[in-house]
Amino acid sequence: VGRIPFDVDGPHHLAIDKPSRALYVALSYPVLAASSGPHSGHGASQRAGYVQKLSLTDFGELGEAVRVDENPGDITLSDDARRLVVTHFDLSRATSKALPPDERQANLIVIDPIKNFANPSSDVTRIRVCRAPHGVVLSPGAGQIAYVACYADDAIAKVDLDTKQVTKVPLGAAINEGDAPLIGPYAIALSPTASKLALGSTDGKDLRLVDATTLTQVQSPIPLGAAVYFPAWAPDESKLYVPTQQPDSLRVVSATSGQVVAQRAFAPGECEKPHEVRVSKDGKRLFVVCEGDHVGLGAVVALDITTLEIAARQATGVYPDRLVTLEGP
Repeated sequence: VGRIPFDVDGPHHLAIDKPSRALYVALSYPVLAASSGPHSGHGASQRAGYVQKLSLTDFGELGEAVRVDENPGDITLSDDARRLVVTHFDLSRATSKALPPDERQANLIVIDPIKNFANPSSDVTRIRVCRAPHGVVLSPGAGQIAYVACYADDAIAKVDLDTKQVTKVPLGAAINEGDAPLIGPYAIALSPTASKLALGSTDGKDLRLVDATTLTQVQSPIPLGAAVYFPAWAPDESKLYVPTQQPDSLRVVSATSGQVVAQRAFAPGECEKPHEVRVSKDGKRLFVVCEGDHVGLGAVVALDITTLEIAARQATGVYPDRLVTLEGP
């Protein structure tokens, strides 16, 4: 994938439209001066990103790539496949003293999956949300509401995509105004009933559960002593499966008590830098994306959901990030 055969396009996150047999991929373009890998200088690139629409049959491009802002982070598609939403994890903008405070906030971009790929020069919708937004999820159905993890602001944002109204709530005592986050909410996951949000914090090294309606935290932060990335909810919402880095592990956390009820430490060579968890369609496996050392190959591992034993391991390319599953029929 990518637009430039001789360059590193930095494919980052993915979204899938099963009925239309389409796959969307955000191209993040690493920093040219630090081109040590496909995702180097995360959040510091000065190059505009793009989103490609690819065929699930052969990965051929469907229409022309749509230009977005620098450092596209997360990407997600509404259930009705009419809204494609992209965040921008722009750390350079977030900390730039040359910009007024409002302009340090990055955009949430809303793409029309039909119109914008047929005519890339057509306008996309831009909504300023917060500093260095990363994880984003949409409300069910038409996806009118976007929930955003605001990394540099130590906050969560709720965005009405129809009215463009943004409600931002601090996860700590106040919205962070400094250059370095104290909590660093990076990842977000919506519960199956869309009633709660789970936020993974890389700097605060904790997991936070938030009411999706009020944006209030439903219990005290759950300290895990490690950088927390993209978790997955159990189908019955009783627990969460949480990947952590430094140390590399998979934690099973009770959604009611906040206690770690099971865990697996990954040995070297099993899963280095676990980044994201998905629950299989049959509920028997956990799929974990392992970034690796960002130089050699990464991997995806499948764990037995009960014992957490590794059932299978598949090497990938360098620095895998997002996993989407397409399970038949």
